[in-house]
Amino acid sequence: MTLTTPPPIDPEEEEMLAPHSEFVAAEGSEPVEETANSVDAPKVDDPPKVDDPPSERFTWTIENFSKLTPKKVYSDVFVVGGYKWRVLIFPKGNNSDHLSVYLDVADFATLPYGWSKNIQLSLAVVNQVNSDFTIRKDTQHRFNARTKDWGFTSFMPLSDLYDPSKGYLLNDTFMVEADVAVVDPPTTRFTWTIENFSKLTDKMLWSDVFFVGGCKWRVLIYPKGNNTDHLSLYLDAADSITLPYGWNRHAQFSLAMVNQIHSESTIRKDTEHRFNAQESDWGFTSFMPLSDLYDPGKGYLLNDTCIVEADVAVLEVDVKDSIPNLDGLSI
Repeated sequence: MTLTTPPPIDPEEEEMLAPHSEFVAAEGSEPVEETANSVDAPKVDDPPKVDDPPSERFTWTIENFSKLTPKKVYSDVFVVGGYKWRVLIFPKGNNSDHLSVYLDVADFATLPYGWSKNIQLSLAVVNQVNSDFTIRKDTQHRFNARTKDWGFTSFMPLSDLYDPSKGYLLNDTFMVEADVAVVDPPTTRFTWTIENFSKLTDKMLWSDVFFVGGCKWRVLIYPKGNNTDHLSLYLDAADSITLPYGWNRHAQFSLAMVNQIHSESTIRKDTEHRFNAQESDWGFTSFMPLSDLYDPGKGYLLNDTCIVEADVAVLEVDVKDSIPNLDGLSI
């Protein structure tokens, strides 16, 4: 059992990523807190088949539970999906009259820049007298450097936990279970073919709308750059103006300019972003030099046609921001 406090998170830098703007005009779970016109018809490829995610049950038994003095206690480390995890509990509650239980990324400080992992999680306090009264709560969360722990501040009342007749403490021994499964959502590819590209006069251009994860998306391109000598390319939440107050959707995506002569020279850039009313589009202002794009010998414009690909996986959608699952359709 580990009793150390994890080091602070270093702030992330996002120097290559930006919203395009001017430039141009799961219930109950939470982190730990201690106090234009479209061109051409779109093509959307079917998402790949997803195998059952790797999962594991971790059981943590703590003796002399009522005698614990630290405010928070960490379990031993266990590994699921190539990441190191541990359970974090507040035996007397995290500023609450309830037991607080979370899942924590144990080695977050040493993980590479931009790491993230989507996890389906079930946390349980075992009733050692009658298993029918075991308390189990489920959630799903995308762990990253900003939210490296997630769980339930009000898991169960402390009065029930410490009542010897309830069965959660037997001989002053406490048992908690964590079922952890890696859930990497399927990715949908949208392909946008733009003809007569060099003759475009609009400063910015939107693709047709496509659906991924029950959300409407479109690609936004600046053929002559967004106040830069580079092509600018973004993913945009197509219906952001009509979405309800407080909407947000978390997506992992890549944008690519296809090389139509040598596929290995295709330029592809990856990122993820939580889209909301303040940042409804996200991508790369300096995607590639305009000089390379418009050079006919480079292969990005063939017969004055360019091909843009967007691979999009929706990781999380606020409950207020959902529509029926229409993945693969376009309007």
